[in-house]
Amino acid sequence: MRPTTLQNNGIYYGWVIVALAMMMHAIVTGGTNALYGVFALPLSEAFGLSRAQVLGVTASIAMIASGFISPFAGLWLSRHSPKKLIMLGCIALSLGFFAMTAINQWWHIAVIYAVSWSVGNTLFGALAANTSVSNWFEAGRGKALGIAAIGMSFGSFSFPPLITWVIVTHGWRAAYAVLGCITLAALPVILRWYRDRPEAAKDALAPAPTGNHWREILTSRDFWLIGICISICFAGFNGLTINLIPMAVDQGTSPTTAAWLMSVAASFSVIGKILFGLSADTLGPRKALMLPLATLIIACALLWGNPDFYLMLTAAAFIGLSSGGAIPVWGALIGSYFGQQKFAQVMGMMNPLLVPLIVACAPFISWVNETTGSYNTALATIMAVIGLAFALIPLLRPVNTT
Repeated sequence: MRPTTLQNNGIYYGWVIVALAMMMHAIVTGGTNALYGVFALPLSEAFGLSRAQVLGVTASIAMIASGFISPFAGLWLSRHSPKKLIMLGCIALSLGFFAMTAINQWWHIAVIYAVSWSVGNTLFGALAANTSVSNWFEAGRGKALGIAAIGMSFGSFSFPPLITWVIVTHGWRAAYAVLGCITLAALPVILRWYRDRPEAAKDALAPAPTGNHWREILTSRDFWLIGICISICFAGFNGLTINLIPMAVDQGTSPTTAAWLMSVAASFSVIGKILFGLSADTLGPRKALMLPLATLIIACALLWGNPDFYLMLTAAAFIGLSSGGAIPVWGALIGSYFGQQKFAQVMGMMNPLLVPLIVACAPFISWVNETTGSYNTALATIMAVIGLAFALIPLLRPVNTT
């Protein structure tokens, strides 16, 4: 077991790291992922682009660039001081926000999102936050990861209305400046309170894990099995979430009323983070992996045919449980199968596996509806692919929990 590091009041210092990880999740998720749609209209009007083109030069480019950087970021986080890299990511993201206030060509957007956003997302976002929590927790890792991930939900709730108000009253450039200030304000907090590992908590930096485990990781069957199953889960709930409001509008629901679906999904994602995170500790991560996949199947079944709005609300709840629960389960799987030293590198190398399915799933669902007049074929495809994930889970080797 690791040395126990306590504050003066007897609280394990790992919970301070969880709070910092929650802050990182909130800033990155709330400031980037939750705002792609918010900035789509003002940027399209400012630069004469369609909304689809804006999303292409923001969300798509940022996701693809992050996928390329993640394996290297994971290696850096495992070999060097996470604190220094997290501070670098915080600075890069804040500079990206400030740079957006001065752009005058559409291609400037693509460059900033490809560079500053990708560096900020990998070194200050989920990869760094989950690595930080994993460095401090072995027992109870799933619970700690789940609590930290609540920051994602908080960011998704709080940032859109705030930034929308700034855009309406002061313009989109001012909104980016606000985001830059919020992000930069996190820097002294990280500098003061962040500690790399339990051994480093008493003002002495512990030796960072060394070694490059690329070959060992890539030849591990568990790495590929976890990556495939998690990518299926992430793609499924992401594709359903993006298409949920269009599904409701197609059934005659007003856009204003349909927006409640997203609120329900976001609310239940908090429950999923805690409930499935605890399940990863009590049931083991291999069994817990079945939970977000099973809730996705239930959501697809509820959306089958022409469901009324109340059935869609129930489906949104199950989508939220899946999207929230998959995050701590993923971290618990990596921690259990590969250990703390390899955690960052494994998660970083696994991130690119998630990109193709996530990018393809939402457009696939929309395309199926446009060509067939129904979402049923897409829902059936998602359920069939989830069935494949269920078939792969028993191939994961049993985890030694002692």
